[in-house]
Order: sequence, then structure tokens, then C-alpha cells
Amino acid sequence: MVSAIVLAGGYATRLRPLSMTKPKALLPILDKPLVDYILDALESSQVDNVYLSLRVMADKILEHIKVTNRNVIPVVEKERLGDAGPLKMISSQYELSEDVIVVNGDIYNEIDYKTLIDFHQSKGCDATIVGTQVEDPKRYGVLVVDDYRLVQIIEKPKIPVSNLINAGVYVFKKKLFDKIDGLGNGNSISIARDFLPRLISSGTCIAVYPYKGLWMDIGIPSDYMRINLELLALKFPKGYVSENAKVSEKAELRPPFYIGYEVTINDYSVIRNSIIGKRGKIGKGDYIEESILMQGANIGDFTTIAESILGDSVTVGKWNRIESSILGDEVLTYDNVLINKDTIILPYKEVSESIYERGKIIL
Repeated sequence: MVSAIVLAGGYATRLRPLSMTKPKALLPILDKPLVDYILDALESSQVDNVYLSLRVMADKILEHIKVTNRNVIPVVEKERLGDAGPLKMISSQYELSEDVIVVNGDIYNEIDYKTLIDFHQSKGCDATIVGTQVEDPKRYGVLVVDDYRLVQIIEKPKIPVSNLINAGVYVFKKKLFDKIDGLGNGNSISIARDFLPRLISSGTCIAVYPYKGLWMDIGIPSDYMRINLELLALKFPKGYVSENAKVSEKAELRPPFYIGYEVTINDYSVIRNSIIGKRGKIGKGDYIEESILMQGANIGDFTTIAESILGDSVTVGKWNRIESSILGDEVLTYDNVLINKDTIILPYKEVSESIYERGKIIL
């Protein structure tokens, strides 16, 4: 018997403007919300009960759960609790299993949770933390390990002692949640900064599960772009076209590409190394490369989009050129508009004139 708690209540301020209109857990990876990957993996591992901890834009995740008919128990925080506070709250309100998997809702991974539980139980420790190797550990909590046991977590070190970091996935004996009381700054309590150090200092055995599969954090827009394009190349090296999509015979699709449900691509358009989300409409003679277009994007004729992220229901006029920029949900650009590199446009804005200055933020 194993329970699971998915932590999906954070602000995701570093992902703005993408996270201004949707919580991070609903950001699409290959046109599928991140939270669905997590829930699918837990479901396939036959976890007994899954609790979804929510706060910021909880209503949107609740609606998604309802529409997709997910068998989860949502728990909405009334105040900011950090990522450890919800563990104590949920354990006091529900009868959890002895072992509880805890998953950060802003991480993409392909962990086999059944294998993780087997490892946890074989080591006989009260807790297990998943560790993974990354190229730049300075952004994360670096794990100091003796044999298989966790000795210390060093948060965002300037000089990392190793490349092994906290992957944001844990297994805890539910009795440990009683130790969360009295931690943190007010009610906001951190697993990595508050809870785990207390466990280590009290002598709690914490095993480290070495995970070598795919793991990606989507903390900032460049991470979000990278995970999508890397997975695109891994999962669909020859490209993918939904059976409901309508692609002109005169259009050119250059692998890898992902063409979602009910997408329309018109004559002479070229799609290269890009993701076109569901119900997107690509006009005539467009050129789209190394970009992510979320659902409902509507692109006018003879427009070029390169290395950019476009949110839900963005409408782009004819003869536009958009380079290395991020457009929030429902942005509208008029015809003959240039958007120069590193531009950020907040949701619902109308852009009637070209943006020549690099790094401009349209509020």
C-alpha cells in the first residue's frame, strides 16, 4: 500500500508570462500538460491514492482533473505552506499509507515508481530521495552521499562537490510528517531547506535512489523550450502528425515535428523542429522553426516564427517576423509586425507596431 502526493501549488514566477494565465503543472510538454505525465506514471505504478496539493490557480487544475476524469484527491491550500507544509496538512486530514511518494509537480521525469518503492523498502530507511546527475548542479540542491545514505544537501552551491542533485521526488514514512511542526519561515516550509536537514540532524536514515533516466526542470522559459525540443527529437525523430490534422500536400514538414489534434497547415508553409499545439491554424507560406505554439494559435500568411514560444490562442497577423521571443496567452499582433529577439509580451496584449528594440517587455 502506497500513497502519493503531487505538489502543484507554486507561483512559478520565473516562467512568466507563460505562468501568468496557467499554473506550471498545466504547461504542455509535447502538447500534453505536465501534470498528466506525472499522474499517468503514478497510475501505471498502481499507487493506491494520489493527492494533488493545489493553491495558485487551483481552479484551472481542478477543471482539468474534472474534464480528464482523473482519479485523484485534490487538496487546496488556504495559505502559502511551501512544499513541506502540504505533507503535514494532507497527513492530518487523510489516512495515508505507511509509505508516501512525494513528487514536485514542476519536474519532468520517467521514473518507474514501483522500482523506486522496491528500492526504498529494500534499504530499510524511513525516507528515500531521488538523485540524478546534471551538467550544471549550481542551480539545485547537491547531495552529499555516504554509500547509499544521504549525509547533507547543499543548496545552490557556488562550487558543487558533485553533479548529483535533488531530483524533487521522495518517499517518506508517513510518521515523519509529524517532524514538520515548527519548521520554516512562518507557515511556508521547504522540504529541501527545512525538513530534510531536520531529518538528517536527528539521525533519520535517508537513502538516495540513483536515477539515470530523463529528468528536466522547467523552472525558466529556456528550460521549458529545451525540454520540449529535446523530447521532440527523442520521441518523434521522424515527426508526428495527429490523424485529425489537415496538412496541405504543398506544405513541408521537416523532422522532428509535432502536429497536434485538429491542426491545419496550409499551402507552402514549412514546419521545422517545432511543436504545433492542438487546434492551431498555420496560414499560407509560413515558416516556423524551433518554436512551440500552444493550443489554438492562429498564424497569418507569410509569417516567420523562429525560436519562440507562443501561448494559448495567440493570433499573429500576416507578414510578421517573430524571433526568440515569448508571447503570452491571447496576444494579438497586427499585419507587417516585426518582433525582435528576447521580447516578452504579457497575455492579452495587442501589438500594432514593430518592436525593434531587443529585450523589450510589453506590459
